[in-house]
Amino acid sequence: MRFALFAIALITSPAAAQDDAPIVVIGQRDVEQQIESFVGALTPASPRGQIARFETAVCPGAFGMADAQRAAVRDRIRAVAKGIGLDVAAPDCKPNLVVVVAADKPAFLKALGKKHYYMFGDRTPTQVRKIIAEPGPATAWQIQTTVNGDGRPISNEGDTPINRSTRSPSRITAAARPAFMAAVVVIESGALEGLSTTQLADYAAMRAFARIDPARIDASGPATILRVLDAAADSEVPITLTQWDFGFLKGLYSSPNNLYAPSQRSEIGRAMEQELESGDGGTAPRPVGS
Repeated sequence: MRFALFAIALITSPAAAQDDAPIVVIGQRDVEQQIESFVGALTPASPRGQIARFETAVCPGAFGMADAQRAAVRDRIRAVAKGIGLDVAAPDCKPNLVVVVAADKPAFLKALGKKHYYMFGDRTPTQVRKIIAEPGPATAWQIQTTVNGDGRPISNEGDTPINRSTRSPSRITAAARPAFMAAVVVIESGALEGLSTTQLADYAAMRAFARIDPARIDASGPATILRVLDAAADSEVPITLTQWDFGFLKGLYSSPNNLYAPSQRSEIGRAMEQELESGDGGTAPRPVGS
């Protein structure tokens, strides 16, 4: 059974405080380098590319679990969305963020491809097969569109996209940007043993709100909810979003529109610095208001 990761201050005993081990102080530059590495791992994009995000109200839906658990997961994702500044749709909305718990992930994805191919958006059969073959207990993908600088969908006239915008051309900001229309997260049930619905929901939120590959994260890096599924059964894992996770999402969704990826990463990094300065350095769980 996995153990929850609490703040170090809560588990340090007086005897441990008398240990002769040297005290290691992490300087500001070390923290900045950690943030840069963390953000870089979670935001694969070219220098002239952009990091996509939701720009419409989020409507989470959960499937493959008991009704009470489904409600808890939906409510938690709604709370996270509000906490990072996202709009949340009315309770009777049609889900555009889908979390599925499946007994056999590959078998479920194959069935989804045969019966509900539209769930993969406009991906080619080769791209869908790549999603199905992705190793590990979880996979996630987003369906996206392109909007102009004003946030309106770019229309097509024939085979030519037409960008009608009131914004002046700029070398600093983009004339158009990618935006998520929907996201799907599929998790194998066996990987959830010993985890709470909050941990499930927070992991799913991280995977849905940003295009993230957890395998890119350095194993020796900061604490993150993204490791809960792959952690050893007897290891400590976060009980919720950490300050690193929350700061990343908050930075992504608070940064100005139309920035290119390098500027987006800088904005995310600044938000993370503020989040870490307000807490204990990121190891403690980050509460999110409902």
